[in-house]
Amino acid sequence: MLFQSLWAWIDLLRTRKSIHHVEGEHAIQDRSSKPAFSPLTYKNPYIVFMHKIIASVILQRKISFQRLELVIIDAEENRDQDDNDIRAVLLELDQRLNYLLLVTDRPERYADFADEMYEENGLIVQLAAKSLYRQTRGNVILDFERTSDLMGKTTECSKTVYLPIYKRPWEVGENLDILVPVGYNTLVVGGILPEDWQEGRYMNERDRLDMEFRKG
Repeated sequence: MLFQSLWAWIDLLRTRKSIHHVEGEHAIQDRSSKPAFSPLTYKNPYIVFMHKIIASVILQRKISFQRLELVIIDAEENRDQDDNDIRAVLLELDQRLNYLLLVTDRPERYADFADEMYEENGLIVQLAAKSLYRQTRGNVILDFERTSDLMGKTTECSKTVYLPIYKRPWEVGENLDILVPVGYNTLVVGGILPEDWQEGRYMNERDRLDMEFRKG
């Protein structure tokens, strides 16, 4: 009887070790199968909420919309999706802006948009070449470039709020809090994502926009 109990205990121990070994292999495979982050292919899933994110970020940094000096660094390459992201963000913010600077080497691309902003909101959109960026001002920067390092490390110790849209992954933490990259740090922004975000997180941008529009 004693030997039977001993062998049963040994078999149980072996089974547990086997289970832990299999689970460990699965964990390693899951981690290895996850594609490495690449700024060149990254699609920021929070573009549709960017106006709310900016509102939360500047509130935490004690910057009012009246004092917001928004700088948009144009996409480095001629990507239609990147241009659509920029326009989507600006169209949600246009009526609240008193200052807007577009840093771009493609001013002709934004000529019609600048005219629209002036006619509809009375906002004069400033344009600056990337080579002249250091001579401009702004306290919140949205960097839509993917590979260039126009900003360098100038905002690391600066009071300027620097948001890299594609260069660092934007993730969700507990309670659907968005972990927003701000410079080399991370800022927690909550109360923005809907409860069903996890269900629609893999939607493309058009479907997600449609879903938000239907909600009002």
